[in-house]
Amino acid sequence: MCIRDRVTGHSCRTNLPPFTAMRGFGAPQAMFVIESAIARAADALGVDAGEIQRANLLSEGDVFPYGMRVAGSQARRSYSEAEQRCRLPDLKRQIRSFNRDHRLVKRGVATMPVCFGISFTSTFLNQAAALVHVYTDGSVSVSTGAVEMGQGVNTKIAGIAAHTLGVSNPRIRIETTNTTRVANTSPTAASSGADMNGRAVEIACGMILDRLLAVAAQRLDTSADRVTIHDDAILLDGRATDLGWDQLVWHAYSQRISLTAQAHYATPGIWYDREREQGEPFAYHVFGTAVVEATVDCLRGTATIDRVRMVHDAGRPLNEVIDRGQAEGGLLQGIGWMTMEELLFDDGHNISNTLSTYKVPDLLATPEIEVVFLDDADNPKAVLRSKAIGEPPLMYGIGAYFAIKSAMQAFRRDLPLPFSAPLTPEKILSALYASGTGDPFPEHLPSPAAVVD
Repeated sequence: MCIRDRVTGHSCRTNLPPFTAMRGFGAPQAMFVIESAIARAADALGVDAGEIQRANLLSEGDVFPYGMRVAGSQARRSYSEAEQRCRLPDLKRQIRSFNRDHRLVKRGVATMPVCFGISFTSTFLNQAAALVHVYTDGSVSVSTGAVEMGQGVNTKIAGIAAHTLGVSNPRIRIETTNTTRVANTSPTAASSGADMNGRAVEIACGMILDRLLAVAAQRLDTSADRVTIHDDAILLDGRATDLGWDQLVWHAYSQRISLTAQAHYATPGIWYDREREQGEPFAYHVFGTAVVEATVDCLRGTATIDRVRMVHDAGRPLNEVIDRGQAEGGLLQGIGWMTMEELLFDDGHNISNTLSTYKVPDLLATPEIEVVFLDDADNPKAVLRSKAIGEPPLMYGIGAYFAIKSAMQAFRRDLPLPFSAPLTPEKILSALYASGTGDPFPEHLPSPAAVVD
């Protein structure tokens, strides 16, 4: 018999200012809890946490607690490739050797696997629309509900339009987001902005393309299935013709063919019953693994994230430069969340409300980062076989916490470390030199005061 616990949340007015989740909406917190449980179990069993992680990686056909089956799993592949790329057994031997030779500086390493579902869990939000105009000068105007906030969604959507129509990127103009052109827009969130708005653009451009190919076939005295458009050229059986994009557009306009299309996209096949807590709430999942290396100065309590190597499942990237930037930026944001971004309150007042009191990572806090996208990982569930990139990489930053913890345990084997993030220098020192049931200092190591003397 399966016994299910149920948690009910109630909104209450408090003396604390309102704040909310970012880049993951609860998923980072849940993943930190799970990784903490794995770490606690590993310590109790005397095994490496990686053994427990590896044993519980998702395989094709596994069933999530909410009833959805795992499809297209890249969990084991990304984990294995990350281990191989950083030669993890050799790396761990090097770290153990370093720790034997250094008394007050210790190194640690941790692996952080990620599985992240893509879609709004409120099913009705999984819809988007696009409005596309082709003008008689050959330019293309694209309007969607996606909001560009520096994540590159406009560049991706422009690429989708250019690819679908077969024209060069400079012809595409992305209009400002405006509900007078595209109404009832869903938020640009849940890593779905490029997925849904891009698919709507693909559909709208495909409608215009079909009309243009029919006009081209008429001009070339052939059938439409023999005509393609590539890089502004009209091709017949793959060979260039005298007909160009500008001419084709003018011919279509002259024949009173519509050069405008509006399209709507609703993510298919997703549903969720909140009463039964069952369904298929996600279009697909993103997978990946990062290996995080850290160094701790056990006298000062400072920690440095030295290197992060991640193997990420990005499907077929819409724009590899943008996706790489998103992976690196999300990782650094996750590292900041785990190591320095601490909200502090005093009598209900937020005393960490400025950048002088609330620390965020800067360039000097950036580790050496290596991002590898899985090859041959096309995703049939999203536009042009891509995968969302926005939120999942933040989770790799959770590995920073456990890499630091590993280094701290090399200094003090009976480390009484509570699982509390961020792991600031104050928390590191408090844990390293806290009194406990055992000797608070490793064998042959003096107390901090003796070291200073």
